[in-house]
Amino acid sequence: MLLLSALVIATASACEISAGEIEPTLVPLDAELTCNDCELVHVNSVIDSNTVETSIGEIEMYGAYVVDQPADCAEEAEVRLRELSGSALRIKQGPIDSVRSQPNHYYLFTEEGESIEERLISEGLALAWTHDGEYLGWLIFLDAVARRDERGCLWHDYQAFQHGEPNEFRIPGLPDRAS
Repeated sequence: MLLLSALVIATASACEISAGEIEPTLVPLDAELTCNDCELVHVNSVIDSNTVETSIGEIEMYGAYVVDQPADCAEEAEVRLRELSGSALRIKQGPIDSVRSQPNHYYLFTEEGESIEERLISEGLALAWTHDGEYLGWLIFLDAVARRDERGCLWHDYQAFQHGEPNEFRIPGLPDRAS
């Protein structure tokens, strides 16, 4: 009985933490999407922020896309894609019955098997493809977290933009307002 009372008191004490003291972790620190056994292809070059020339031809990311405007953001995404791709990457075919009818759309993974789309979206450099796909829910979630945390060039100053304050935020896909 004494042990039970101590357990109840300890549990009650632990529950007295105010709501503002602990913030839940929404995104794991490590990559969630991995594919260590996906087909490995040689990277010849990175053509743009969405497209890689490989030993099987030109392929495009399936789970994410990078908009051309603002241009500096597209350039940053291209540099990051080049870094993540290296000399080889792993690929996994996107859904066959997709809105994207071209057969050259693949999920891209680093040579070590980590998702490139996941990285680009999490870093605020790419948008999640929201129409279909195997990892749709997870990538949309990462996109929302990147927006909430104002990560990368796509979402920098997003919260200030939402509140109408002067800032440098540019709506992804639209030309820079200063242009």
